[in-house]
Amino acid sequence: MIAQNTWTKKLKHAFSGSTVLGPLVVLIVILVLFSLFVPNFLSFRSITGIINAITLTGMLAVGVTMLMISGEFDLSVGSIMAVGGYIYAWLTMAHLPVLGFILALAVPALLGLVNGLILVWTGIPSFIVTLGTKYLFRGLLWLITAGTMLQTIEKLPIYNLFNGRLDVLNQFLPGANFRSALLWLLLLVMFFQFILVRTRFGNHIFAVGGNPGAALGQGVNVKFVKVMNFIITGTLAGFTGILLFSQFYTVRVASGDGLELSAIAAAVVGGTLITGGAGSIWGGLIGALIISTLRTGVVLMNLPYIPADNFEAIIGVTIIAAAILNTYLRGRST
Repeated sequence: MIAQNTWTKKLKHAFSGSTVLGPLVVLIVILVLFSLFVPNFLSFRSITGIINAITLTGMLAVGVTMLMISGEFDLSVGSIMAVGGYIYAWLTMAHLPVLGFILALAVPALLGLVNGLILVWTGIPSFIVTLGTKYLFRGLLWLITAGTMLQTIEKLPIYNLFNGRLDVLNQFLPGANFRSALLWLLLLVMFFQFILVRTRFGNHIFAVGGNPGAALGQGVNVKFVKVMNFIITGTLAGFTGILLFSQFYTVRVASGDGLELSAIAAAVVGGTLITGGAGSIWGGLIGALIISTLRTGVVLMNLPYIPADNFEAIIGVTIIAAAILNTYLRGRST
């Protein structure tokens, strides 16, 4: 009995002390269940489909997770993504790929800066600020482009660099369709996870999200941390626009609409607290995988009461359950 109690305490401590362990266990359980009830669910074709579906959302979730840990939101990342996609499309179609890449990151970074400055100058909650700029940025893009969709059939080498097929890997895995965007996603997840847990700036992000007053009292520049996170989020949204056009060779004014909520959902399901102060970049990636896995499994199972076009209901239930679980586990750890 004593040994059992000890194991129970260790297990509770492990789950309450880690924002990644819980979502990882949930992902494994979901994979096991679907593999039992859905034929060929764990085939390379299904797995690569699940992974390819998260590259755009996962990239946005990296920046959104950092913002949420610092206690802020950004609902404009979908619009900023479209801006980055248009800039990249225009300039690469004009055979200026390097300039297109630079400006597709720089302009979205500037839009992120605008979000951050409005927040710190006015004190208006980021939810309201970015809800407004979400429509403002997309409206300006509509005026500039007159709603024109950009599309090309020319497959430039730079497109393969950012989101081409990894034929070297795919030829060894029957049915696989891995793309280079996955490598970029993993690289940036590792990079920003390192920043989050191994640098002073990362410590400041947790401090600002956990208790901004205490962080300010300890000499942390709270406004700088928040503005920098908005810049990072904007830059990653621009890069997501690059990945989008590199894969589909098309971009529209409406591109990315709704992805901001998917990114927030991935962060929450991945263990990030809505109130800030706790979270993980790896957790955000796992959260995106959980949602993508659920979507694929539900579609393949063809459930009578949960049609594929009503999958948002499952996402809603998943978000609420994850938020309750995250709050409970963090409460048990204090």
